[in-house]
Amino acid sequence: MKDAFGRQKKKKKTNSVNGRFLFFAVAVMAMFGVLVYGLFDLQLVNGETYAMETGQSSIKRIAIKGTRGMITDTNSVVLAMSERAYNITYYREERDWDYPTKMLLEAIDIIEKHGGSLCVSTNLRRNAESGEWEFFFGSGISEYSYNRRLELFYGNNYLTKKSTPQVCFDTLRQRYGFTDLGDGKYLLQLDKNGNSVVPDARQPNTNPVVETYQVDEETVLKIMAINTTMQDNAFNSLPIAIAQDVTYETVSEIEGRSMSMPWVGVGIGEKRVYPKSTLAASIIGYTGKIQDAEYYYSTLEPAGYAMNDHIGQMGVESTMENWLTANIYERQGQRVVETDPMGKVTRELAYTPPQDGNTVKLTINAEYQAVAEQYLEKNIQEAREEQEKRMQQSDWLETQKQKISDRDWEKYPLKLANTGVLLVMDVKTGKMLAMAQYPNYDLNAMIQGGEAAREIVMDERLLTMNYAVQTRAEPGSIFKMVTGLAALTNGELTPTDTISDEYRFMDYTSNPDDAPRCWTNRPQDHANQTIAEGLKNSCNYFFYTLASRLYGEEGTERLYKYAAQMGLTSKTGIDLPGELRSIVGNQVNLYDQTVSLKEQVTDTPIIVANAIKKHVRNFGASYGIEYDDARLDKCIKQLMDMAINTGSDDWVENARPIFMRELNMTRSMVMQAALMTDLWTYLNTIKWGGSQEIQMGIGQSITLLTPIAVVRYVGALSSDAVVWNPQLIDSIVSPEGEILSQRTATKFNTLESAKPYMQYILKGMEGVVDDGGTATKFFRDWRYVPKEVMAGKTGTSQVTIGGVRLDLENNAWFVALTPKEEPEIAVVCFIPNGYAGAQAVRAVRDFIGFYLDEKANKEMDYVLPGGNSLSP
Repeated sequence: MKDAFGRQKKKKKTNSVNGRFLFFAVAVMAMFGVLVYGLFDLQLVNGETYAMETGQSSIKRIAIKGTRGMITDTNSVVLAMSERAYNITYYREERDWDYPTKMLLEAIDIIEKHGGSLCVSTNLRRNAESGEWEFFFGSGISEYSYNRRLELFYGNNYLTKKSTPQVCFDTLRQRYGFTDLGDGKYLLQLDKNGNSVVPDARQPNTNPVVETYQVDEETVLKIMAINTTMQDNAFNSLPIAIAQDVTYETVSEIEGRSMSMPWVGVGIGEKRVYPKSTLAASIIGYTGKIQDAEYYYSTLEPAGYAMNDHIGQMGVESTMENWLTANIYERQGQRVVETDPMGKVTRELAYTPPQDGNTVKLTINAEYQAVAEQYLEKNIQEAREEQEKRMQQSDWLETQKQKISDRDWEKYPLKLANTGVLLVMDVKTGKMLAMAQYPNYDLNAMIQGGEAAREIVMDERLLTMNYAVQTRAEPGSIFKMVTGLAALTNGELTPTDTISDEYRFMDYTSNPDDAPRCWTNRPQDHANQTIAEGLKNSCNYFFYTLASRLYGEEGTERLYKYAAQMGLTSKTGIDLPGELRSIVGNQVNLYDQTVSLKEQVTDTPIIVANAIKKHVRNFGASYGIEYDDARLDKCIKQLMDMAINTGSDDWVENARPIFMRELNMTRSMVMQAALMTDLWTYLNTIKWGGSQEIQMGIGQSITLLTPIAVVRYVGALSSDAVVWNPQLIDSIVSPEGEILSQRTATKFNTLESAKPYMQYILKGMEGVVDDGGTATKFFRDWRYVPKEVMAGKTGTSQVTIGGVRLDLENNAWFVALTPKEEPEIAVVCFIPNGYAGAQAVRAVRDFIGFYLDEKANKEMDYVLPGGNSLSP
């Protein structure tokens, strides 16, 4: 095409050039996108896969856990906390078949040189008696846990299933490069890199040997412990701690040798600390390794725990685990890191911070707790001194001569005051203010382990048990307020009715020698007693009478039901593990025919069944007949059930066909008095009746109460008549200070019908501490007038050991309320084998004195000087 001058027009190239540039730009951007995506895929999406394939650095996601929450008293005094601690760690890739044994030996030497020790152990040990190798997965674990751990031990360490402990030891020993030289000595051969030379392992290291060592069996076990623990945690791809809470010197030396010890490092861990050491140990509890494999796999692992995490083992540490722990998924953070082939972190790619556990605030007042523990220990020591003095006195030795002779002292040694509990509860709120126990133990020792921890666990007094919730004992006379209120509220007694002690209570026997009687030999001193006077005198005859009236001719359970209303037949629900249910006597608790002997509430049915079995065996032997256990057990169960369902007058007649049917006895055999007389006596032991009911009325029979149940019952004797479910946890507080859960005690019951009668009960309890009461002598020269400030009750329950009752071994109880007019606190002291109820008075008296002193100081009016009046 030509222009106006006849020249050829040139084509414009603008569009073509622009198109080329656009194409080029798009291509560059696409390539850049591919590159970015490749980097993203390489490092974040499939980084771990590619790293594994190349054997080079890898991307790992590491769960981060915060610190466990604190436990404080009601005033925020710290009772349990976590501190950061230095740990020595070890890491070895599972696919690396070389074992850097020299490096480990050097690390062990550094750790032990500075006073540390390994925190890992192998699951193999020598039996103390036979010396043979055995598996060990912890003390007291269930069969399921044992089998599960054994299965993991085989699998993680590539051992043949069902291998014996000896085979497992030899296999692992050889794998780690140790040759048995005999006499407990082993040869270790190392190559130039310090790795074990292992010619017969799964992946042999046949490098030339450049070093040899002769080591003992303990050293072999240490190396074995580190390597097997690493195998147990290999799937985590994280270093394991081989020594915890090490010294600064240890850290410094390990860090200084990092170039020559690349697999060994220093990590930050957590250490549980109890600043008050022994204070409130039975309440707080402690943490430790997970022992129950079944519980771990069913509950803990799904929640986010690792097998090597620590959990609460006892006390509040256990019951409040979910609030305290930082191990659950919801509180875990995460690091995305790049690591080198030795597991060392080279780069952090992403970080999500973890959350710490929450603080658990208790209702316990640390000052009250410390004072209560002090007074309780002093009381127990003084009671024991009196017991030791008494047993040296000639009159006691003379009266107890026959019992001393009958006792098998080697099998049943003497038990004197050696343990005890002192509880303090706010009767207006149900809050526990103090829960003292003696003896205590050092919680920090349980964390550190070693010999000190072993001594605590092995102590025959069961130091880690919480006596307040995990022990039961006959209450003795402190139960009499229950009987009194039951009679008053059921119309069997009025506040002005009187009962006189007639010495022997004959309502349920015709034999005076079998009849129960009061503790005094001067029944005339207990004449014409009202309920208040009956309590002051602690007159057994008075309360036999009330219990008999309540039982009536039809055998009602009115006393049992009233005890249930006062919370004495159910658990309190306090936030402590292992609480036992208190037992109050009735037929079901004595013998329940609907369950097996193993499921009975008390041991009485088993004792009776064994006695009948021995009796029938002896009877059969006189005829040359031997009965097998299965037939005897079936026969005895039918006999015991028959006794419950029929009257005692019909037992002999009903027992005969059972013997004939189940044991093929002849008619002449079942007619023998030698068979039936003793049988009737045994069956009568499991048949509830009036004789057992009246014993229950004075706190004996099969009635067994926990101290925590007693303190809530005593608290209900105040004017409000509220039976509380005792409260131990005040609140849960987040790490940021937010109150997540504010707790209040719940009411178990309110004894509305008892309110009009509480004044008479308290009047009687006032008399116990007044002149002439059973606790009088312990209040002489006290700075307060007892009857003006408190109401109390002693209780002595008899104890039978080895078939013999010695008064020195009786249990001692003392309960009290203060101030008397409008009670604020209930205080309970229980001393097993404390001799007599009055022996438990001292600790209660001293604590109440302290409490009243503190109350007076708080209420004192201070007159402050006016402004500038002190200026010159």
